[in-house]
Amino acid sequence: MPAFTLSQNEQIILMARRHWFFVAIAMLKPIILAVLPWLTAFALAFLNLSPANEQAAALLFWYFAWLFWFLCFGWGVLIWVDWYLDLWILTNQKIIDIQQMGLFKRLVMTYGINNIQGVAIKTGGPLAAFFKYGDAEIKISGQANAVVFREIPNATLVQDKILQAHQEYLKTLGTNPRI
Repeated sequence: MPAFTLSQNEQIILMARRHWFFVAIAMLKPIILAVLPWLTAFALAFLNLSPANEQAAALLFWYFAWLFWFLCFGWGVLIWVDWYLDLWILTNQKIIDIQQMGLFKRLVMTYGINNIQGVAIKTGGPLAAFFKYGDAEIKISGQANAVVFREIPNATLVQDKILQAHQEYLKTLGTNPRI
């Protein structure tokens, strides 16, 4: 079942996810933890620590190491799925905000493009400048909080596309653009 449907004359203008840098940083945790069994095995071999029943201990150690690696791999998959399925979509008629919350829970919010009151871009810090990411905050009429595209690549390009789509939509209605 699709998360959203497009109307007959609706076209996707832009699809955005969080910058790849953030999924890479999040993936470092399970990757670093996955190295721990190898480090433990090398430390035990280097220190010449061997239990009385060495073969049984080694078998038990590697059994738990494989189990640990499986859990680290699963954690990495969850991180990637959450990143991949969190999506912001701009069409010529609406903005769709899809948030994946775990494996089986998804929140899909849709906002009409005619309700846009303004778009602000926030970037900060040397990492944001180097990797060219930022937040696009979209003020929607009737909403207390702004819709935020968090940590997206090329935030200024996204801002331009949103404003351009808003102006094109207002032109089709025969109204003067407000922004």
